[in-house]
Amino acid sequence: MNVICLDAEFADNEELLELSAFNLAGEEVYHSYYKPADISDWRTDIHHITPEMVANERNFASCREEVQSLLDDAFALTGFAVDNDLRVLTRSGIKGLDKKPVIDVKDMYWLQRGKGEGMSPFGVPSLLVCSNALGLEFLESEAHSASADTEATLRCFNLLMDEFVSAEGVEGNDALTLMKLRIEEAKADFIEEGARGYVKIFKAGDLHKVKYGKTPESDRRLLILEVEVADRYKAEYEIRKFLKKKEIPDKHSMYKLTNKLIEEVGKYSNTYDAEESAWCKKVVRNLSRLTL
Repeated sequence: MNVICLDAEFADNEELLELSAFNLAGEEVYHSYYKPADISDWRTDIHHITPEMVANERNFASCREEVQSLLDDAFALTGFAVDNDLRVLTRSGIKGLDKKPVIDVKDMYWLQRGKGEGMSPFGVPSLLVCSNALGLEFLESEAHSASADTEATLRCFNLLMDEFVSAEGVEGNDALTLMKLRIEEAKADFIEEGARGYVKIFKAGDLHKVKYGKTPESDRRLLILEVEVADRYKAEYEIRKFLKKKEIPDKHSMYKLTNKLIEEVGKYSNTYDAEESAWCKKVVRNLSRLTL
């Protein structure tokens, strides 16, 4: 497998200060500091790079060709939360990164450790925590230099990939491709499961309160209707649209409903579609801008 593991350090304006790249054999095949053009906040407390450390270094533009060549030769790229690094490299003029297979060690850790423990793929802990959880000692004092972070990330990658190869019986680039597929499938399943939920109508004096939640209602004293749905975000969008004319002005999700309307909501059902769900979720989280 021709995989490059990388980590970049950068300032608040995403100007590169340091880049490290290792091959799978554990050799650092590239390392450089860069002198930035103009920075207001160095973020030295995070990466410990000071202006004095890079005062005599080249800027990234003068090194870009050698970095481009290194990454072009790789079949795939990896890192920890590597999307951030790839975004900064792309912004700095590196081409073609969107065409490379990318496997994030953060995702690998979630698939092979965190998922079984109920962890969200969007809530994976830091490289420091993951390394030590895998039994790979990585000290706080070592973290946040590009070389140290890349080496620690590579150790995690190799351990997790070796486990995956052993379990799946595949090797080489096929293992990388299958790992990427397994992560994508598991994330899609997690998101679909997370969209499931309930539409609930409560009595509120002479009015009705409509809520949308992930779990069944525990306090059922004022509950008059509860409907399970495949996608609660889509349900909220469609039911809010359906009941729009019955909503009380300036009272969010409060309605004056007839028995017939309540019966109609009780008949509501939907199906899950990933793109549709993501759009509805974005809309219902922006209720102040909602146009139905």
